[in-house]
Amino acid sequence: MTQTDERFAYENFEWIFRQILQDLGITRSVLAFRIMADPAAPYFLISIRLGRARSAVKVSDMAQLNPHTGGTAITITDEGWAPALLNKLWQRYGRDRVEQLTRFEMLVRGVGMDELSSLELDPGEELKSKILDAVWRVFPEGFTVRYNIVDDRAMTIIGTEHDMDPRWIEIAKAVHKEMSVKEAE
Repeated sequence: MTQTDERFAYENFEWIFRQILQDLGITRSVLAFRIMADPAAPYFLISIRLGRARSAVKVSDMAQLNPHTGGTAITITDEGWAPALLNKLWQRYGRDRVEQLTRFEMLVRGVGMDELSSLELDPGEELKSKILDAVWRVFPEGFTVRYNIVDDRAMTIIGTEHDMDPRWIEIAKAVHKEMSVKEAE
């Protein structure tokens, strides 16, 4: 691979990753990223500088709760939380117990108001989940041997289709450290 071919490949990976971030609606949550690959090794590395997510919030702070026959009716008052709340309710109680009546109204069967009002959503975890989704979309297929480094400021993943070489892990640690301290651009 010539240097021109490598630059072309990196530019395409970067362009694809930016498009994925945009499609997932998390462009502003990624302050910076770096993609590295060594086809001769081979490894693929992506490191992401994370933006700050909103603080955890209780359901009672984002929605009105009312008793309903056999459960609780929820009316979301902060529409930005609607997708995350619906997803959390499905995960916790199952789709058969959570009915979406309208875009902002839900019915949760067999669950009382007290339990739902104290339920919290953590946008930081949701953000990390979406970022991981973006990473897996750009990561080369077959690179299933992976090493992950995650903290509150950055996420770094290096992968290969072979045994992980300790030298590559050191590269990942160095890039992660750089991304963790990098100032917002």
